[in-house]
Amino acid sequence: MKVIVITGASSGIGLSTAQFLSAKGHRVYGISRSKIHEKNVMSIQADVTDYASLESAYKEIFEVEGQIDILINNAGMGISGSIEDTSSEDANYLFNVNFMGVFNSTKAILPYMRKSGGGKILNISSVAAKLSIPFQAFYSSSKAAINSFSEALANEVAPFKIQVCAIMPGDIKTGFTKNRKKNETDSPEYKGRVDKSVAVMENDERNGMDPESAARVINRLVRKRRIPLYRTVGFKYKAIVFLSKILPAKLANNIVGSIYAFKKTK
Repeated sequence: MKVIVITGASSGIGLSTAQFLSAKGHRVYGISRSKIHEKNVMSIQADVTDYASLESAYKEIFEVEGQIDILINNAGMGISGSIEDTSSEDANYLFNVNFMGVFNSTKAILPYMRKSGGGKILNISSVAAKLSIPFQAFYSSSKAAINSFSEALANEVAPFKIQVCAIMPGDIKTGFTKNRKKNETDSPEYKGRVDKSVAVMENDERNGMDPESAARVINRLVRKRRIPLYRTVGFKYKAIVFLSKILPAKLANNIVGSIYAFKKTK
């Protein structure tokens, strides 16, 4: 039995993982801005953009349990639209949630994980971290930042028997599609292409994997003695990530552009 903390646990991958791991007998704490109504998931309301609220939450968990074994940094959001039309406020907010939220959560929990004698930090990244999606530039960039953060963190905390893994799911059917923030205005130069691109993204997501696919992968990482630095979720996405490594960068980027960028405007 492990004591597991999951941020963004009120919906999507976070909720599915909380349900799956609690059913396996683990003590699961869900961190979310809203109350989580799950029988076997302990709900703590906190905001990943507020370090003090996370520090208080993790202190409370450690005082009750005497240990914290696993942190799953899952909270995140998306923005769609062209880079040129994205407001600085929206870009800053996305990075505050997606990247600074991972930093805040990790920073707050590390003292308790060291006191526990080790543990695992699983950061939910995305295949988009490896293949940046046009008109989702800020989401892709934030996930790439999480990958770099995970690599540095893994080396820093290795002496404390803390392991780190960046988990990269492909398209998954969750409320993320409906909740994606769109630019308030799309200039005429981009609007038609943005609309087509977002339609493709949303169709891929609606026909994507069930969130339990990610939960099963996370469960295997929880159980393993040693975990990899990266784990891709979904067979076809493993193939895509592999191809991105062996193809010339410009060719790989052009392939992504042919799917999502709609470079021909007529």
